[in-house]
Amino acid sequence: MTEAGPAMTRQDLLRQLAVASELEHGLCLQYLFTAASMKDSIGEGGLTETELLHVRAWKASLNFIASQEMLHLAQACNLLAAVGGAPHLRRPNFPQRPGYYPTGLPWGLWPLRAEVIELYAFYERPVDWRHRPEWAAPGAAPFASLLDDSPATKDPFGHLPAEFGRPSATPMQTIGQLYQAIADAISTIPGVIIGDPARQLDGARLGMPQLVTVLDVDDALRAIDLIVEQGEGRTDDRPDSHLGAFLTVRRELAALSVRPGFQPGRDVAANPLSRLHVDNSFPGWRLIQDPDTRAVNDLTSAVYRSVLDLLHLTISGGDYQSGAASLRLMTGVLAPLTELLTQLPMGEDGSPGEGRRARFAGPSFELTDVVPEPVVRQVIVERLLSYADRAEALAARSPAGDQLGWVAESLREIATSLT
Repeated sequence: MTEAGPAMTRQDLLRQLAVASELEHGLCLQYLFTAASMKDSIGEGGLTETELLHVRAWKASLNFIASQEMLHLAQACNLLAAVGGAPHLRRPNFPQRPGYYPTGLPWGLWPLRAEVIELYAFYERPVDWRHRPEWAAPGAAPFASLLDDSPATKDPFGHLPAEFGRPSATPMQTIGQLYQAIADAISTIPGVIIGDPARQLDGARLGMPQLVTVLDVDDALRAIDLIVEQGEGRTDDRPDSHLGAFLTVRRELAALSVRPGFQPGRDVAANPLSRLHVDNSFPGWRLIQDPDTRAVNDLTSAVYRSVLDLLHLTISGGDYQSGAASLRLMTGVLAPLTELLTQLPMGEDGSPGEGRRARFAGPSFELTDVVPEPVVRQVIVERLLSYADRAEALAARSPAGDQLGWVAESLREIATSLT
């Protein structure tokens, strides 16, 4: 671990907890993207029956880890509320440059490949990783190939070049260091717990029984321990930690890859976008050219934004009916749209090397406003009904009409449950 910096003030603590919220939020979406890129049937080609069982297990593992990242985001919200802060559901769009977050690594949306699983293991690495696998030796895994599918494009927003220096979200080098610094601050700031207990999320009502209600310093430290144990596992030999799960997937993937023709993932583009945003500060994105795919991706991003709106109502106002609806949106609408997008065409942009690029798109989870404004439940209901209309219109002209029709039906049912 690096040497400790200056002691945190309450304002520093609030800022670092906001960074932790962004990290948990972003990790959840990254893992969901990679899971959605995995094949589901032998009919997609490149898999034997035995190999398909492994791939389905990997998909289930990544989806489970993503659900735990949602738990960690909720836990960060409880920690923020306990020390006098507000819930932080904002984040920059993908991709982001290495060095902005404490992983010090590329930050984006990538389909399944060995290097991506290695990247995820690096994300979740302990502060002092004593038993690194051979591929994790310093300098052995630069992750350079993660940008292979992206066109070389000029930054349209004129961001400062790297040599001018760009700010980082936090001086910490790993996620573990960030949480250790947060724990140290909570332990040392006098009278640190000042929040209204009524602002704490109730894990039982959210369907998250492990969620810790933070009423004192001991609760706060217990909450941080939960996050660290589930992520790093503190040691490399914890298969039930996120790190242990990624190392298991990496070993199995390496063993199965010796068979010629083994293809566990779909031909999905990295960092697909419907459009560029001012906070896309790092190359690696590729624009979706197919208009119908772009329309489905825009619908997916809109549904994702409604999930955040409903979560905000739950966190800030104790509206657990909205919380239940947000979970239904994630599993019944967002998940199938995410899976569908990894089977829809990117379209051609006419740039050199187009024929060698990935064929399919994926969800970009785009946020068009930097600071989302809270809305009342009726506004969300109206939006969900309009999204149902959009899904039906897309279904009428899409080969994926059945899936989009089911999405429209689910959106109407969820909207009705909120009225």
